[in-house]
Amino acid sequence: MRNDESKDMTRQEEKQDVRTPEGITEKAAGTASEGQKRMEEHMEVTMRELNVDQKNIINGMMQCEYVSCNYEEMSTVMRFPVLPWQVNRVGVLHGGMYCTAFDLAMAVIARFAAQSNFTPTVGIEVKFIRPAKEGQHLLVKTRATACGRRISQFFCEAVIEETGKLAATATSVYMNAGSDRQ
Repeated sequence: MRNDESKDMTRQEEKQDVRTPEGITEKAAGTASEGQKRMEEHMEVTMRELNVDQKNIINGMMQCEYVSCNYEEMSTVMRFPVLPWQVNRVGVLHGGMYCTAFDLAMAVIARFAAQSNFTPTVGIEVKFIRPAKEGQHLLVKTRATACGRRISQFFCEAVIEETGKLAATATSVYMNAGSDRQ
């Protein structure tokens, strides 16, 4: 084999190991449809964990629902009801509940991107735009903005389903603890 051919093969092998913008290596990703299927399976398992296995802790008490996911965009949409126990004294969703919904939604995709079951939150920043009232629902869309070996970053927005108006946004950083990803 010529030296040039050897270099070309090495470059091709390196390409297979290069991370996509979503942070998953090409080898691990397979085809987009395989990735989509794995992501959908991850969402189904996660919803069962949240709403059945963890029903008596804050994760389950949020009663979130899986709406959709998109592997190529590395994004998810989850639906959260605004429940009576989540509102403040003026009857709108407590700011901490927005944070909880965002953290929960971003952690779901962080775990998928890191290929790990443990991705602790390093930091979260939330911007409140308008209140959501008891009885309304938040559609929380999350997308990965950067996924590295040890740290992943996400953007999230919550839209009030009944009005279509933006209620809040968030950015967050997660540690890919326990990940076997290289």
